[in-house]
Amino acid sequence: MATSAPVSGDCTQEAITDLLHPLLEERTGTRGQRRLGRAHLHAKRLGWGLRCAVHVDGQTTCAWLTLTGRAATGSSPVIAEIISRAPSPGGSHRGYAVRDVMVAMRMRASRWPEPNRYGVITVKAPGVMVELHGHRLVAYGEGQPARAGGALEVTFDGSWWAGDVAAVADVAMRALGHPEALHRTWTTSPRGWVHPGDSRHQQFWGSAGLNRPGRRAGLVGDHTSWAFCSCGWKCACEGRQEARRAAKRHREAAQRLPSPATPL
Repeated sequence: MATSAPVSGDCTQEAITDLLHPLLEERTGTRGQRRLGRAHLHAKRLGWGLRCAVHVDGQTTCAWLTLTGRAATGSSPVIAEIISRAPSPGGSHRGYAVRDVMVAMRMRASRWPEPNRYGVITVKAPGVMVELHGHRLVAYGEGQPARAGGALEVTFDGSWWAGDVAAVADVAMRALGHPEALHRTWTTSPRGWVHPGDSRHQQFWGSAGLNRPGRRAGLVGDHTSWAFCSCGWKCACEGRQEARRAAKRHREAAQRLPSPATPL
């Protein structure tokens, strides 16, 4: 089974699905390939799933994927994201730090976990978790072994940026997680008492508070707290409690939408 047909970016996911799904019905060892715009996707049927390689702009492999279980049928968005964000040949930077990837992710909780003694960072969302270790990303069902219930493993090859790897990790968590995983909210801590020169109120309060007691002379209060969601929604509120209430209202409204991926 071998196919080769150029496709536009809009139908990349459909073309990937057309290649991978028939392979799952074939015998072990069957291979398939397809040209997807600037990329070539090669896939091989294995006894427990699929093994894929992505080549972009005629370079050597820029990403390897191992797909098992549910990930084998729901990985099209992840592969499409890899193709769209793959680095051009000849990248000069030295790669990325795993913590930078986690900080850039949207599908994360408000607390930033530290790497364990093996250098692995784990990020969780409802129904799915992602492990980041070096140039390797593994997404699988929360509370399950890596191969139980479906897993997606990506090995990045080449000069990838942390933000691009984070975008791939976000898509993987959206593809494998529960619908509520699309709306992960968090809030920021207010800045408190700051110098007017560091505040967004500088143009109005440049000389305010010069006689304020309690070591707050020359300071202005900035109590703004932001509420963010992994779907892209954000809201500025007066105080963190109000930001938390706004985030809760957003999650409740998102549950009533036909498509929970639609930002409010």
